[in-house]
Amino acid sequence: MPPKLDIEQVKAILAASEIIASWQVLIEDETAHRALYRIRCRVLRAAYQLELRFIETENETLYSYQLFADNPILRWDNAPHFPALRGFPHHFHDENGEVKESPLVGVAAQDLPYVLDQVRAFLAKPSTNP
Repeated sequence: MPPKLDIEQVKAILAASEIIASWQVLIEDETAHRALYRIRCRVLRAAYQLELRFIETENETLYSYQLFADNPILRWDNAPHFPALRGFPHHFHDENGEVKESPLVGVAAQDLPYVLDQVRAFLAKPSTNP
């Protein structure tokens, strides 16, 4: 299976990010027909973590990016739950629990910089001091 997800590029983006204090690969499991990755990042504000999950098969790449403290705060994913949203299956869960359209396209090298920018903007809000 030729990879559609370049996990080394994902790692390079995380390593170059100013808001990621550290990161660790929790799962990196590749077989002939499936690849599973889970990466946990500590953001500069120690109370927050960002988790990245990718499941790649021959037919699709499922993803989830989730910022959390004790509970989920922001999440982008492509689970097919909201078919009425433009850009389906890509969607965003905001800090108020509302589900909205997402500009993500399912290509980690494109999507991850956007997610990191949105996390940076969220952390810059005065109301996000835990």
